[in-house]
Amino acid sequence: MRARKILIWCIALAWLVFPAVSGLAQDLVEEANQLAAEEEVDVSRIDEILRGDQQVQQDDFFSYDPSGRRDPFRSLLDGLDAPDEEAGKVRPPGLPGMMIEEIRVEGILETPGGILAFVLGRDNLSYIIRPGSKLYNGEVHEILSDRVIFRQQASDPKQMRPYEEVVRVLADG
Repeated sequence: MRARKILIWCIALAWLVFPAVSGLAQDLVEEANQLAAEEEVDVSRIDEILRGDQQVQQDDFFSYDPSGRRDPFRSLLDGLDAPDEEAGKVRPPGLPGMMIEEIRVEGILETPGGILAFVLGRDNLSYIIRPGSKLYNGEVHEILSDRVIFRQQASDPKQMRPYEEVVRVLADG
């Protein structure tokens, strides 16, 4: 019973206070509208600003100077899809211009002077490689009886080693 009386008193109090609060809010809104109507807004410079924006968009007025830093507006993933298309670099002819991914191990031969491997390049020519032979993106690290291990230059600065080991197995038939 007591809770019912408290609820009735709260409802009655809210009924009385709400119109007063809403009237005060309406007075504040009307006063703000009057002040805004009295103030004159200076729009004389808007055309000048818009003309300057158009000039910047039409001309090459703005230029970015990286000062040795990478361009923050270029994606970090650009160039990962086509690693052999490096801008401005022409690959040397023959084996030094071949990438590790472009050669196929055709045969391995053990000689008294060391172990050699025969590879087929992207130009459909055969080459003889030995440990230490240089390729475009790496070098021959080790030749075993059934595979060749390359050290490919890594372009990921987060890696512990500046190279990545790539194993190419002797091709079948």
